[in-house]
Amino acid sequence: MAIEAFDHYTVRCRDLQASWRFYEQALGLDCRPRLDRPIPGAVVSIGEREVVHLFQASPEQEAVLARLEPPDAEAAEWRTGRLHHVEFWAKDLPGMRARLQAAGAAFSERTLPDKHQISTRDPDGVAVGLNFPLAELA
Repeated sequence: MAIEAFDHYTVRCRDLQASWRFYEQALGLDCRPRLDRPIPGAVVSIGEREVVHLFQASPEQEAVLARLEPPDAEAAEWRTGRLHHVEFWAKDLPGMRARLQAAGAAFSERTLPDKHQISTRDPDGVAVGLNFPLAELA
């Protein structure tokens, strides 16, 4: 197979600082400024592996995105364009619950046959799944 590994996804942020806080404080990932671009941005990493790029949407981009947003709350859950959700494997289920609560991030949980999952959303509505081994429920 030609594809060898996941690289990253990019979020055009309504509020770069709010997104930075979410990924750093709520999820516990490493964030640093992205200095190689002319617009404000950040790189989110797991150790050395970059997983998310964030950049501040311009007023012009925000105007276009506002016209595309669905008119009702139910449809707003699908506002992320073609990106529906992303998922990470994680450990320390109680610690992650506490971290999300401390950051004020709403989340839900469910147990699937192969994992326990926490679901949350970043400040721009991107659904983020955090998967834990079933053994963490014991």
